[in-house]
Amino acid sequence: MRKPNFFIVGAPRCATTSVYTYLKQHPDIFLSLLKEPIFFGSDLTRQPLAISGEEAYLGLFARAGEARVVGEGSVFYLMSQRAAEEIHAYSPEARILIMLRDPVEMMQSLHALYLRSGNEELVDFEQALEAEAERAQGQRLPAGVYFPEGLQYRSIARFAAPVERFLRVFGSERVHVLIFEDLLKNPQGELRRLLEFLQVDADFPVELDLERAAQRIRPVVLRQMRSATPEVLEKLKRKTAKHLHQGARGAPLRPELRARLQEELRPDVNRLEAVLGRTLW
Repeated sequence: MRKPNFFIVGAPRCATTSVYTYLKQHPDIFLSLLKEPIFFGSDLTRQPLAISGEEAYLGLFARAGEARVVGEGSVFYLMSQRAAEEIHAYSPEARILIMLRDPVEMMQSLHALYLRSGNEELVDFEQALEAEAERAQGQRLPAGVYFPEGLQYRSIARFAAPVERFLRVFGSERVHVLIFEDLLKNPQGELRRLLEFLQVDADFPVELDLERAAQRIRPVVLRQMRSATPEVLEKLKRKTAKHLHQGARGAPLRPELRARLQEELRPDVNRLEAVLGRTLW
């Protein structure tokens, strides 16, 4: 069976699912039915929806055929200290996509997602930030927590070191960084650059309206579902149910808190700007 040679490694809440939907339309790209198998990153808590065992993992790509690009997208590989080297050892010629956005916006969006999925119970985002130190010691964790590292919002928002790690392990020619805000401003241009990075036909007409894109890939998804194992189908069902749960969504961010977080994260943003050679948020 074919090993994946393309990984979307994060960050969370940066439109990785949208890009996954765009790329899944391309005839030279095969992406797994379960977007986030979370197979690598042995230093992270094993999440309930993660795929265990190489045979099951490779089974996700069993129908890849002659696709040039074969991939998956587990967004917490980025925060893992080990995932980059583990992926490289498994698939040394792989190409890596890193997606980033304004770190404060990412943190708040992740908090809202976790309120819906059950990983978070503190509705007030500021209280969740204040609880980070205790939670790092295993205290004040929600009853339904399934990924405690995900509650370290500030840590996840510090992008510079993880980006440096993937660049060091894979080399700049095999790592592509896509900024969320750039994608919003120029989706067609950014997607073309991504297709060129993946060395597939960049002129293929990709539908950018997400509803129409979902309809376009529906036959591909159904074919993958027909050949998927019961384990994968069950995980897919549970993942969909978690993300559709209508829980609390959190309150708007107070301007004072936003300004404080921006100031706190500014050194990391400056470091990232130096790595990428451009101005960011």
